[in-house]
Amino acid sequence: MKNVDRWFILIGLLYGTFGFAFGIWMGITRAFNYAHLHAHINLVGFTVMILFGLLYRAFPALAESKLAALHFIVFNTGAIIFLAGIPIADSGKTIALAAGGSLLVLAGMLILLANYLVNAFGASASVRAKA
Repeated sequence: MKNVDRWFILIGLLYGTFGFAFGIWMGITRAFNYAHLHAHINLVGFTVMILFGLLYRAFPALAESKLAALHFIVFNTGAIIFLAGIPIADSGKTIALAAGGSLLVLAGMLILLANYLVNAFGASASVRAKA
């Protein structure tokens, strides 16, 4: 996927901006019952997305793999569903979205792991590391 590193970093920064603003809103309104949602937005959305972007930047062979696009789509879809599902689950309606989204996030992580195992130690990765 072209520029997958930049896309992950951009989306991470957007999540970070939203997560920080959400935290400020929580503090002002004293809506601390959303603290775990705030934490998940910042961890899954901001921190992990930025780390993915930096990992793809550090290992260009990963970004060139078809698994990069699959990872991007699955993880981002899962993150949106998971984060939207948390307040729905908290309201007592259903845990289906939070559970389904979390499984997609896990699937995205497993795709990245597979991509890393297949491409980070290959010949093309070694050539780039020496250059």
